Amino acid sequence: MLAHVTSALIAGCKSKRFGSPKEFAEFDGKKLIDHAIETALSISKSAIIVGSRLQTRNANIPVYDDLVDNCGPIGGIYTALCHAKDKYVAVLPVDMPLLNLKVYRALYPSLNEDKPVVACSHKGIEPLVSIWPVKVVDQLKDQIEKKDFRLYYLLKKLAAIEINFASLPDYKHHWFENINYKKDINLLKNQTKLAPLNIK
Repeated sequence: MLAHVTSALIAGCKSKRFGSPKEFAEFDGKKLIDHAIETALSISKSAIIVGSRLQTRNANIPVYDDLVDNCGPIGGIYTALCHAKDKYVAVLPVDMPLLNLKVYRALYPSLNEDKPVVACSHKGIEPLVSIWPVKVVDQLKDQIEKKDFRLYYLLKKLAAIEINFASLPDYKHHWFENINYKKDINLLKNQTKLAPLNIK
């Protein structure tokens, strides 16, 4: 568990490429949403879900609708900051089933009261694998009110601290592999057969 951190699972994706609500697709015997909830609860007891899908209402943790509709991940993070019980919010996506507490422990030492800390994988910056200070909520609100939903732009504007995971000696590519298409589930299964998960 990380002190002073609320974990927020961002589950408002529309799953257009996947073809159906992907959070209910199965990977390794569990739904993607259940993998993500386990990770969220390993990060913090103060875990929440942000998303408008009624199906997530059966989760054992609070679920909040987006405060602003149709503005993408920036809206999910804004909603999470508004509902957080702690000083910081660790956000995570619903479609990275092998994301784990180890990743957030690596982000944690760089916490800053004025700027987010964001992971960088072999694919580049990972905006939804990050920890945000609640203090910046007004800056998200301002950008949303301007109809500017660019999360990458906001991270640059806030001078986010970037943590380069690809340079770590025990780095595993599959931590950051996300599920966009149904075929990605089998591709990820094959990757994990070739490399140990090392997720603790």
